[in-house]
Amino acid sequence: MSKTKRNWLSALTMAMVVAVLASLMVAFPIAAEEEVTLRILGIGGWTPSELAVKMGPLFSKYAEEKLGYKANVVADFAPFTSLYEKAASAFAAKSSQYDIIISDSQWLGAFATGGHILKLNDIIEKDPALSKIVKDIYPQHIASYMTYPDGSDEWWGLPQEGDDLVLYVRKDLLNDPKEQAAFKAKYKIDLPRTYEDFAKLDWDTFHKVIEFFNRPPKMYGFAGEYAKEYDFISDHVMSMFWTWGGDIIDTKTNRVRGILNSKVNAEALKYYKDLLKFQPPGAISFGIDQVINAMAQGQVFSALTWAAVGRPIFDPALSKVHDKVMVVMPPGKILENGKFNRIYCLGGQPWVISKYSKHQKEAIDFLKWWYLPETQWEFARRGGNPVVRSVIDTEKFKELNPWNRAYVDMIPQGRDFWHLPCYAELLLIQQEEWTAYMSGATKDAQTANDNIARRQELVLRRDGFLK
Repeated sequence: MSKTKRNWLSALTMAMVVAVLASLMVAFPIAAEEEVTLRILGIGGWTPSELAVKMGPLFSKYAEEKLGYKANVVADFAPFTSLYEKAASAFAAKSSQYDIIISDSQWLGAFATGGHILKLNDIIEKDPALSKIVKDIYPQHIASYMTYPDGSDEWWGLPQEGDDLVLYVRKDLLNDPKEQAAFKAKYKIDLPRTYEDFAKLDWDTFHKVIEFFNRPPKMYGFAGEYAKEYDFISDHVMSMFWTWGGDIIDTKTNRVRGILNSKVNAEALKYYKDLLKFQPPGAISFGIDQVINAMAQGQVFSALTWAAVGRPIFDPALSKVHDKVMVVMPPGKILENGKFNRIYCLGGQPWVISKYSKHQKEAIDFLKWWYLPETQWEFARRGGNPVVRSVIDTEKFKELNPWNRAYVDMIPQGRDFWHLPCYAELLLIQQEEWTAYMSGATKDAQTANDNIARRQELVLRRDGFLK
């Protein structure tokens, strides 16, 4: 074959290939032009969870400009009380319905041991950006939102938002000279007025404060959470136990008897029940919403609840006291050894990546975007609680929202509780027994705690966790 003819045939063949490829590109657009839809299962009615989705268009813009693909973020929501069941159902079906799930931290054990979520260690270690992020997170948040088993270095989630229990108080009343004089005349001590005053305040002194401002029916001294729903009463009671110097479980052996049902815990439980006399009618069934509403409507002088939910108290459209409230650290307790002790429950949630997701790479891209400084700052401006220390440890952040300073200051004094797969049963036992004691169905605090210790050990032994 002549060289000329070979060249002619080669050119013809190339032209045909180009034509075929062109037709295929029209029929089947390349992947870079496809839009990825990331589906997040979040907590309905929970501001931090909803903010993550509302900020989705910002990720869409980032993905197109920086990552070279189009992305859309959509969400499905369920309330705390049914979120676990919804996630577990999707996992049981090995469904790709959700790429990212905003989980409560206690669910990590169930999701991890079930093989439903990605273990993140290798992913983080191989990604310099993710490694840098983890180094910029408080150890308390790593332990609470990322780790299972407790005390190990196995990571299964990353913190979507941080949270802890804080105290909302009426600063207008604290700064009233007449109130100050009357308080000092009655108790022979000064009324606490500043953030710094509350930072060193113990429960014995705070008890006098809420007693002083308890003026029913116009105003009551305090509002806390006592409801049986989800974990409302447990988070508050466990905080009292830890602050009183007690504990709920031996984390090395998972033994409960002799720990949760200790004498000091019975004293703390009784103390928390006694606080009901300073609270509005119906307080025995108060959850988060009821506590926030009581504070916002000026019904109580103080309220103990989460930093993440305080925004309505400062909203003029929702609150009668929007300009009259200060957020501080909750009281501590002076122990028998003279030590000032303050340990309260950590809130907040991690998010996890479904093992069945078809967009795992894009889900990781989303999480890396979430921890960028500009994203964390935007989350904070919208009322969220970021976790990256280079953001939250700044004075600028602490002054941004009324609750920010107390949120950050409470992180080192925060503690999470079990991440075991049988978490839901352990929690339900506490909810049942502690609400029974609050209602009077159980005669005393020691009996309530004895019942819990016995029942929880049955569950732990059944599942092989009690050593």
